Amino acid sequence: MKRKNRITLHLPAEFVELCARDQVQPDFVLRGFIADLCEIMNWCNAPRSDGYSSNGSDERRLANEYYERVGYPYWHRQD
Repeated sequence: MKRKNRITLHLPAEFVELCARDQVQPDFVLRGFIADLCEIMNWCNAPRSDGYSSNGSDERRLANEYYERVGYPYWHRQD
């Protein structure tokens, strides 16, 4: 059974203004980044109903490089 994960996130005005300036919905940007980071593919023959879809191989690579560079995988790691 799939578990639905939901959070409420207060977006900073700067992000909302950036999205408004570029005429793109904030949730669309966040879904795209999450899909790229997690390498979520939305195949034509098996479309996803949740709106998550990677934007391409370069975007997946860059999202993962960002995640690694910030150090998220290591912040709470206990050796």
